[in-house]
Amino acid sequence: MPKIYTVEELDDKISNETGWRKKELTTSLKLVQQSANAQNINLRSGILLLYAHWEGWVKQIAQLYIRYVNTQSPTYEKLSAAFLGNALKTRISLIEQASTPGVHNEFASFLREGLAQKAFLSEDLVQTQSNLSSKVFLDVVERLGLPQRPEYSTRANLIDEKLVDRRNTIAHGKFLALEVGDFLPLQKDVLDLLEIFTDDVRNAASTRAYLADPGWPVSR
Repeated sequence: MPKIYTVEELDDKISNETGWRKKELTTSLKLVQQSANAQNINLRSGILLLYAHWEGWVKQIAQLYIRYVNTQSPTYEKLSAAFLGNALKTRISLIEQASTPGVHNEFASFLREGLAQKAFLSEDLVQTQSNLSSKVFLDVVERLGLPQRPEYSTRANLIDEKLVDRRNTIAHGKFLALEVGDFLPLQKDVLDLLEIFTDDVRNAASTRAYLADPGWPVSR
């Protein structure tokens, strides 16, 4: 994947990623509002599309941020607690699966000397589990070291019950009656959460929150 060298490049990629999603959601909303005989079908399709963009948006923006952090090439010891924790988790997972002492010794050497090496973070550390509930979403936020906004906790039931549960019901082929008056505020609330999340990613990149000390220099 292409590297992202500057905050401006990251902003552009985020805007491109979110732009087409907003257009699709706007089109979906118009279909729901304009439909008559097929309104329930469009509402059910709207829930599926809204969930798809909820999960896809969070995952793609998170991965763009991780790619940006990797491009800055900080050393492990300079990473914030959130990102260093992710880096160590990957190595610890390898140890847990290994039965040979060589892997264990390598990890010990890394703890002594490897922290001064340039870090690499896997974009796969963000896992939406194909079921982005409020709990999974908050895990993503914490993994990225982003603020735990009160809006996330106050809208947890909305995400779990009105979006994720409904999406699962529809995706499993079960009938679900929906009302336009219920769908419109749901889409607005979901988009509001996504905008907050995206703004926090942008802010984290510009303030270098991925570092334990934002004032530390990094080299590429």
